[in-house]
Amino acid sequence: MKRFLVSGILAMSFMVSMTVALKNVYAEEEKKALSVEEAAEAQRKLEEAQQKLRRVVNNIPKIDNGGSITGNVTCKRERTNANVVVFLETVGNNDFPPPADHAVVDQLNLTYVPRVVALQKGTVVDFPNSDAVRHNVFSPPTAALQFNLGTYPTGVIKEVTFDVLGETPLLCNVHAEMAGYVLSLANPYFAMTDKDGNYTIEGVPPGKYTVKTWHEKLKELSEEITVEAGKATTVNFELKRRR
Repeated sequence: MKRFLVSGILAMSFMVSMTVALKNVYAEEEKKALSVEEAAEAQRKLEEAQQKLRRVVNNIPKIDNGGSITGNVTCKRERTNANVVVFLETVGNNDFPPPADHAVVDQLNLTYVPRVVALQKGTVVDFPNSDAVRHNVFSPPTAALQFNLGTYPTGVIKEVTFDVLGETPLLCNVHAEMAGYVLSLANPYFAMTDKDGNYTIEGVPPGKYTVKTWHEKLKELSEEITVEAGKATTVNFELKRRR
């Protein structure tokens, strides 16, 4: 009995030592990632990545004389009008093949880049780690798609197929401050606002539709519209906080 007790104490001590050692490794990596020498370069890479990565990944069929939906979205009490997804709830029977192109959610400077990605159901998302530290990408139990990619180092890319509809928040077990979102939609007719709140959905078949909005914090709105062949339909929204 005494022998088992000693063995248990030794095992516990080993686990504690390993935990402390791992925390020290991560701490050293954090210091390296956030050092003064690398701060400017990290910020440059972050801004460059924000510009290059696609925030909308869809596969709109080419049609003759399609219409368009355009407008402006104002986000009340938000610093920017960007990252609002504007989409059509139903187009035909919502039977559209997903794009062959992958979406990309990178990890740079302890940030998900882009913060929000809108895509068609069935799209594959690449999750590279371009940071100088380890990350763990996972989604919470309330997410439309639940997954956990585990902790992985710089240079590794992991994939997830978003074969469900809805909102999937992105979190990191290593860095609690990191947050992002993937919104999976039923058809390719959607767009995302720029910093000024402008958006355009091109190539829409003529017909009647319900156009809706999504924002990570603000209340969803919808409006019934009619799209005419070769014409632009203007739809503006003012989004407010959820109650």
